[in-house]
Amino acid sequence: MMTSHSTKAETVSRWAAYQDVLDAPPHKVAEIVEGTLYTHPRPALHHAIASSVLGTRICAPFHVGDGGSGGWWIIDEPELHLGEDILVPDIAG
Repeated sequence: MMTSHSTKAETVSRWAAYQDVLDAPPHKVAEIVEGTLYTHPRPALHHAIASSVLGTRICAPFHVGDGGSGGWWIIDEPELHLGEDILVPDIAG
C-alpha cells in the first residue's frame, strides 16, 4: 500500500493583542477569541432591526423592571473583556 504525505507550509502566527482590536477599520467589529483576531462587518439592516427589537422586548422587564425583576443593564454591542478574549455580542445583560 502506498501512502502520500503532503506537507503544509507552516505559518508563524502571533497571539492577537488589544492593539489589534483598536487598529481594526472603523467599519468592522473586531474580536479576539483564543488569541486569534476576527473581524466582520457591522450588522446589516435586518440584523440590526432584529437585535433592536429583541433589546426593546427584554429591556422593559429586566432593565426597567416593568413586569420583571429589573436590576439588569441591557446593552447593545458592548466590548466584553473575558480573560484574554475580547467579544462584542449583539446584545448583553
